[in-house]
Amino acid sequence: MPAPGAYRKGALHPTKEPPLPSNFTGLGAIIDADSAVGSMVNVMGLVADYQLPIPTKSKDHKCTLKLYDLSIENAGHGISFNIFRPAADMPQVKAADVVVLTNAKVQRYRRADPISLITHWRTSVRVYSAAQIPRPPESAQAALVPSTSKFDKHTPSAHEHLYVSHLYHKFDKGALPDEEVFMERAARSLNVKDKFSLLQDVHEGMFCDLIAQVSREPHALADMATLYVSDYTENAAFHSHTWEGLDESGSGGGDPYNYTSGSPIIPRKEWAGPYGKMSIQVTVYEPHASIVRSEVSAGQWVSLRNVQIKYGRDGRYLEGFLREDRNSTATRIEVFGPQDRETIDPHLKDAVRRCRDYGKNKKSQIQDIKSAQVAGQKRRASGPAEEEQQPLTTKERRRRKRLAQEQKEKEDRSNKELRLSLNDQIACEVHSAPFSTIESILEPVLCKTTVGGQDATLAAPFICAKYRAHVRVVDFHPRALEDFACSRKTSLFDIFSDSEDDVSSSDDAAPGTNRVWEWRFALQLEDPTPQPRTKNPAPRPRVWVLVNNTEAQCLTGLDATDLRQDPATLTALRQRLFILWGELEERKARVAERERERRRAEKGKGRQRHAGLEKPPLESSNVEDGGRDKEKPVANKPFPCCIQQYGVYNKAAEEWVRCYGLFGTKICD
Repeated sequence: MPAPGAYRKGALHPTKEPPLPSNFTGLGAIIDADSAVGSMVNVMGLVADYQLPIPTKSKDHKCTLKLYDLSIENAGHGISFNIFRPAADMPQVKAADVVVLTNAKVQRYRRADPISLITHWRTSVRVYSAAQIPRPPESAQAALVPSTSKFDKHTPSAHEHLYVSHLYHKFDKGALPDEEVFMERAARSLNVKDKFSLLQDVHEGMFCDLIAQVSREPHALADMATLYVSDYTENAAFHSHTWEGLDESGSGGGDPYNYTSGSPIIPRKEWAGPYGKMSIQVTVYEPHASIVRSEVSAGQWVSLRNVQIKYGRDGRYLEGFLREDRNSTATRIEVFGPQDRETIDPHLKDAVRRCRDYGKNKKSQIQDIKSAQVAGQKRRASGPAEEEQQPLTTKERRRRKRLAQEQKEKEDRSNKELRLSLNDQIACEVHSAPFSTIESILEPVLCKTTVGGQDATLAAPFICAKYRAHVRVVDFHPRALEDFACSRKTSLFDIFSDSEDDVSSSDDAAPGTNRVWEWRFALQLEDPTPQPRTKNPAPRPRVWVLVNNTEAQCLTGLDATDLRQDPATLTALRQRLFILWGELEERKARVAERERERRRAEKGKGRQRHAGLEKPPLESSNVEDGGRDKEKPVANKPFPCCIQQYGVYNKAAEEWVRCYGLFGTKICD
């Protein structure tokens, strides 16, 4: 027997069912393909559930639709579509309405969560009223609800109108709630209590959800595990963790957490969290303890749901307890992995920001404490006679403070240069900017502004700034020195100093056309400071800087020519750059030769496995990144240089891109 709706009204022969439009994807394919996470898709589905819009911490509201289509009709579960928009731009839906989504983003919010969809700034949501959708083969165009939202720019095609009719009448409506139940569930969605809490707000007897960083390695027992976590807010009812022996007891060790009731002594080096009353102990019971043992380690960010807060056995400090819920099999602990900027939990984003601010303040405070200790030692060494001197005037105190600061800065510069063993054959401009690290140069700048009458903090895509830094070269591009210079046609725009940025370096010209050669290459720079002596130290920060024609002339003291036809200039360039980067060129050449030998060996086997290999990224040529080169690191000296930050507009992506360039740096004879 043919399926319902497979006949034309009044016709004797069944009609062919319309296929899903080729640019659309079935919901079943999205759910089954984990590789689709992060991609943009077009989908159609019937609305089975609707969570009404609720305000978020930003200007947007959030609502959620549960969608079904023919590919998951009998699966028992749909796919959630999360909409983040201003309240006025939210779609209005009823039970069994058909929605057509274009440019929706596939996401997995947490690793244990199912695949879902989320709006993107290009996402369009078009709604067809279920009560007005005709039977196929009639078009559903008349059922399309007009949209007043600026986001919903998609105009469905005739094929899409036809498929909407087919989808609606082919789908088994018995799996969907009726209109009364649908609206009752939607109304209840506004009554869901947000149990999230900052640690500064927790108190005895409450149950809450936390997002925090693990402060030390978990301590696992047979059927439970103990975590110390912090969200970088302070609570007076927490135990105070002290820094480097500056606790009130002055012991500096033995019992660093002041637990004197038989708890094990924990080496201070294992503590990765903040000091003070910012961390809480959480006891985790099975089945959640097994997740702690297998997945959680110090420094990770975790989500803990339904944590009970109460005082510990000694009644002195608040603690957390995460127990089994016999009425639910849901996971209550989740480890956050790399987060998409558009889908990151705003609570996590705020916590990471507090962590960053704490790190900055901690460095400053540690320096102040050490300076105070040194000053105290000097006062004690000077003896009582000096203390009995007449008090200094305000003017004299300022003068002495200024002289001491100048002397300290001079000593710091000398000590740093001595420690880094700087290359004395390379010099850079002298200006008022202090020396910066690559890490601080790469850090985005946050700007406070007002959006829609509300205060907001936005990350600037770039700023125009100049820095001085101590660096060393770990990679360069292009791979061959012969390509460090390129040619272009002469132009009238050459009279402008910035003309080189507006003219293509790869344009073609007829024979005999006048051409000019210019330097154009890039260097990858790295912080030269010694890495901490840990088992798995984090890689040093690196940045790519462009060296344009003018700055390359300053750096090398050479004018650009056709290096493939001018061996003398090529030799001079190689000698100059050897001063800059040591044996880096030879190392890269050896790596390239080994790669060629490997490819020749594979080709000789007749399998041609190399045919499907992608071109390796530029960073893969960096012998310090690990890769295939197991030799010792390149022995080049760090040197002072000047770096500038600027922005370049990417027309294809319609956005500004942050870039860096080298300037004011010279290789001396």
